Amino acid sequence: MDVLLVDDHALFRAGLKLLLEVKRPDLRVHETVGATAAMAWVQSHGTPDLCLLDLELKDHSGMLVLRAIRTMAPHAAIVIISATDDPGAVCACIQAGAMSYIPKSASSEVLAHAIARVLAGEVFLPEGFEGAAPDSHAPSPALTPRQRDVLRLLNRGLPSKLIARELGISEYTVKDHIASILRILGVRNRTQAVILARRLTLHEQG
Repeated sequence: MDVLLVDDHALFRAGLKLLLEVKRPDLRVHETVGATAAMAWVQSHGTPDLCLLDLELKDHSGMLVLRAIRTMAPHAAIVIISATDDPGAVCACIQAGAMSYIPKSASSEVLAHAIARVLAGEVFLPEGFEGAAPDSHAPSPALTPRQRDVLRLLNRGLPSKLIARELGISEYTVKDHIASILRILGVRNRTQAVILARRLTLHEQG
């Protein structure tokens, strides 16, 4: 599993790399400094499985990198790790395609827990964050039983391949169901779908 770590601060990178390697010795952690180097790495090496991205980069905005990597490597899981914990910034990142958002102000225990969650493919957001998905008070949307099954497994953080295996259907069919779920829920990505489903308790129905 290739992890791309994008952060300008050498000390933080070193600590985070150590934490990743302790949690998962099988990881290949690649470090880059700045937006330009990060985008060059993706162009040269292809899609990382996971990108841990700081928003405050010296040469360009982290949001620019987020959007660029989302375009160049649409299947990469992008997790923002930032000193900014403003709800507006969190919401903007999720809307732009980030999978999770971890504040650097979190304690070492919370950071370790968050990293473990994202390595397991689960969503992590700052405690009490409520703004990432739209229309939380809308009536419960009409999903088919199979779509609810897929959404329940998305809530567990499973990738499409494992959802397909769990339900005994093809990965292509899973992706088709996910596209339909996003359209019905009126959201742009899996993270938004999971957040909204938890609010509407859709993942508990069916």
